[in-house]
Amino acid sequence: MRSKKGLSGAVTAIVLVIASVIIALVVVGFTFSLLGTVGNTPTVTQVGTATLSAVTASNGTILYYAANVTLHSTGNVQIVSATIVGTTESASNISPISLSAGLTTVTLIFPPNSSFTPQPGTIY
Repeated sequence: MRSKKGLSGAVTAIVLVIASVIIALVVVGFTFSLLGTVGNTPTVTQVGTATLSAVTASNGTILYYAANVTLHSTGNVQIVSATIVGTTESASNISPISLSAGLTTVTLIFPPNSSFTPQPGTIY
């Protein structure tokens, strides 16, 4: 009588199925960042309505326009510029330029000599 040595066909099939499932989970994990190796990109959205006002000198001359907007961020981000009605301002005219996760009120300064001149009653 001859003795058989080795794995049966059923055990081999189970081992291959388990290995396939593990490989599929690893691929899905990397693809959807479930393993934490690839970070998610934070998103920033405006909350509510922004306010826009002219800041004037004592003689009534407009020094600058200030837009105050509340932003919600899902993570840490840096603001590099802001655009309103085609006028872009660099981060030097934005305060604060760093946002953490949560709500932050940001002030954007637009000089009066820029191409942006706000009109009363206009929604931007």
